[in-house]
Amino acid sequence: MSQYAPHVYSDPMTIALLETLAGELPEQARVMLVLDNGARVAGTVTTRPVLRHFADCDECPGVNATVRLDDLVRVSQQHMLWLDSVRQVLRLPVSQE
Repeated sequence: MSQYAPHVYSDPMTIALLETLAGELPEQARVMLVLDNGARVAGTVTTRPVLRHFADCDECPGVNATVRLDDLVRVSQQHMLWLDSVRQVLRLPVSQE
């Protein structure tokens, strides 16, 4: 059974860009993600994103990844985002609680 993604990528340049972006999101990093629609999402990365094989709605194969963040303000809120929707990763300081 295939898993589906809204967008998948097979060209080496885009895959390299996605791998670089995933490398900026290590586990437990506190980040602000700027999305391609201009929205910003802040949270703690639960697991480093890993590129996986998916198919798009036309059954074309390619890769993408998901990013899961635990919200910094609402502890019970989680955000699941497609890695290709992230335009910028801003590192946030670790809180000194």
